[in-house]
Amino acid sequence: MDKFEQFGELMNQFDSAMPPGDIHRKLTDKSLMGLEMRGGGGGGDDGDDQADAQYDQNKAQKRYDDRQLQRKHDETIRLNQIKRNELTAKIDRENAMGQAAADHALATHNFQMDSQWDAFTKSEYLYSTGRDLLQKNQRQQLDYNRTSFNLSKESIENQTFERYQQLAFKTTEALMNHKKGAETGNLEYVQKLRGLEQKRTQAVMTHQAQRAQGAQEGLVMQLKGAMAEGKVRARGVEGKSNEKLIQATVAESGLKQSMLYDKITRSGFAFDAAIYGMETALRHTMADNNIRVKYSNIDYALKQKQLAATEMSIGKAYALSQKTTEHKWKGADMQARLQYDQGMRQLDAQRMIRPVAGPKPPSWENLAVPYVADPIPLEFGPDPIHGAMMGTSSQGMGTGGMVTAGLGAAAGALMAGTAITAGSAVGTGTAALMGTGTAVGLIGPWAPVAVAALAIGSMFIDW
Repeated sequence: MDKFEQFGELMNQFDSAMPPGDIHRKLTDKSLMGLEMRGGGGGGDDGDDQADAQYDQNKAQKRYDDRQLQRKHDETIRLNQIKRNELTAKIDRENAMGQAAADHALATHNFQMDSQWDAFTKSEYLYSTGRDLLQKNQRQQLDYNRTSFNLSKESIENQTFERYQQLAFKTTEALMNHKKGAETGNLEYVQKLRGLEQKRTQAVMTHQAQRAQGAQEGLVMQLKGAMAEGKVRARGVEGKSNEKLIQATVAESGLKQSMLYDKITRSGFAFDAAIYGMETALRHTMADNNIRVKYSNIDYALKQKQLAATEMSIGKAYALSQKTTEHKWKGADMQARLQYDQGMRQLDAQRMIRPVAGPKPPSWENLAVPYVADPIPLEFGPDPIHGAMMGTSSQGMGTGGMVTAGLGAAAGALMAGTAITAGSAVGTGTAALMGTGTAVGLIGPWAPVAVAALAIGSMFIDW
């Protein structure tokens, strides 16, 4: 069986429920017993003196170790108190800073929400005022458009009425001119006919007077010739000269009658020529009058057609003006409504949405101060036993120096402060250098037991 198996059997002899102090005490007793057993011979006075010296040294070492443990135990408690104060101040500062940050975040959240509500209220006010203004503008524009349409309609009706009046005046004037021309032409035609008839009557009467005068002159000439012939014959002178005188008288009377006949004939020719001329002039006058009447009627008919076309043009212009004015009116109304819709869309686009409160920033939960556990109360080992240890530390395993080193390690474990968190925070313990240069960082109430087991195990190791 090797040394480690002996150490395991030795550890199995102890009950796990045994207090650490009892385990330490039993281990220490057994280790001392083993050292005594291994101390061997060496009797006499030298051995007693050496045992006494060793005993005194062990007692002094025991007192020194106990004082050291007590001092370091007190120092650990003092450092733990300082650590508690530091942790308390640190956690208070962190809690204050966290609470201030949470309050600032909440105030910023509330300020932003209030600013959004102010902006939303202003936006709603601007929207309502802009909507009222657009509605008022639309109503005024529609009223203005209707008034403008009525004025344009009245203006068109007045212009049309004036044009119809001018057309009526022109129609009446054309009719009057036509009638005037017709009556004037008829009067001139009648005057010409009357003048021709007068000339004809005058020519007939002149011709008749000339014929009557010629007849009278012929009868007078016949009477004068007969009287001259009767005078010549009444003389009763026969002979050649008398015949010649009678012939001369008859010839003179015949010549005068022939001249009268020629005069009457020429007068008839002149009368016929005058009658023919008057009849030709009459026919020309009648033809001219017919032509005049025809072209006068054509001119009047043309003027009537022109007046009718003008009337139609006036009617079409009136209808077109009415449609144009109505179209402009409807267009202006549509533009006013379109501008209203466009303005409303712009107002809706500029209108802010109702602000919704977002999630509030998390509230600050105070951090708990980590719990710094003080080391367990000291439990000093038994006093040294006289004669239990012999020899020096240079004799190898089991010397008092080794035991002292083991006890020093246990004291270092007792000096280690334990930081136990109360939440998520973890404190750090104090690492102490104890014994013969051994660094121990054990934490917990089981530290003395482990250190004692380490001390016992050191007896089975060859140094």
